[in-house]
Amino acid sequence: MVKNLYDHFIVLYETILPTNPNLASEHALRQEDEVYNKSNKLTYRNAVISSIARLKRRPKPDSASHPSVGTEGELVAREESRKSLDSLRITRDHLLPLLLSMDDMRNWGYIIDMPDGPGGSNPNLEGYTMKCERCSQPYMVRSTALADECLYHYGKQFSQKVNGEKLRLYTCCSRPTSEEGGCVRGPHVFYETDPQALHLRHAFSFSRQPVNNEPSASSTFADTALEVAAIDCEMVYTTGGMRCARVSVVDGTGSEVFDELVRMDDGVEIVDYITRFSGVTPENHAKAVLPLTSIRESLDSYINSDTILIGHALDNDLKTLRMIHSRCVDTAILFPHRAGPPYRRALKDLVKEHLGTLIQAGGGSVGHSSVEDSIATLDLVRWYILNKPVPKRVMRQANADGK
Repeated sequence: MVKNLYDHFIVLYETILPTNPNLASEHALRQEDEVYNKSNKLTYRNAVISSIARLKRRPKPDSASHPSVGTEGELVAREESRKSLDSLRITRDHLLPLLLSMDDMRNWGYIIDMPDGPGGSNPNLEGYTMKCERCSQPYMVRSTALADECLYHYGKQFSQKVNGEKLRLYTCCSRPTSEEGGCVRGPHVFYETDPQALHLRHAFSFSRQPVNNEPSASSTFADTALEVAAIDCEMVYTTGGMRCARVSVVDGTGSEVFDELVRMDDGVEIVDYITRFSGVTPENHAKAVLPLTSIRESLDSYINSDTILIGHALDNDLKTLRMIHSRCVDTAILFPHRAGPPYRRALKDLVKEHLGTLIQAGGGSVGHSSVEDSIATLDLVRWYILNKPVPKRVMRQANADGK
């Protein structure tokens, strides 16, 4: 009977077996074990036949993380887990033990102190000579129409054994990192990390203070800020460095509350939309109305200094928003890379591993969705709350802080 199950798993998994050659045999054995444990001598044969009939009705998967991959018991368990995730509304109490300490924030590159001087005094570096982020060559910053061509790799480096030899390759083209040149062409771009430089391009500001909701003659404004919010930004390269082009926010239930494109500051031109990653195109960005200053004012309706923000590599989102905020949960730190800092695991890999779903799967012409990524980050934290005990050290620290 195992052979019958195996044959039908082979048919079901035909599109994913080349990259997962042992999947059919492993799942056939596990499925037979499930049937055996739930049946007796009289019912075993019919139970296997019923299991095969249900296998035939499953849609064929296009990846190993597809919902139809697994034994019947595993599919049921995943669905129950999904229901638990969906029903969990994350509150401040869930997240207090997971907040980053100020030392953690410093170590991971969060900006926690206001840079010196007036912000936004030099938003555009057109005409300046900068180092290209892609090819490391010096170039003169120019607007899109005059942008020089750059030959580069857009993928990350990874290690792989080839003919017994360990090689460093690029994920974009699988070419060795030792080779010169690149695999795609585009404009030269620059990327700044120095807080002072970022402040000169567009001023930083702290997230607003909570409003006192006690009735008074001087104020009738009720604070609408959320207890918990997951946030994600999409970014583009400009003549003023990397800038925010889209901002999305979801609340503790995963419901979208804010999603806006961001118009560039006056004088700043977009050099590369990096649609492959940002999902932002010239056509949809042309609809952007509000500049970053106005976007930040709009976000004040949802975020104050007491709001706990959830994000993946959240320091990057806060930098591009020019927001200084101290109550943060970062899934890139919550789910650490095995090599330790400064390495971070990709959001899509964590989602695939822990939630069994695919995100950022639209391909190079579609790119990411900041709404999808915000929800995925929130779901990762939900999964963590349901499956990971809070470390005693963190609990003691939270209690010591009076939280």
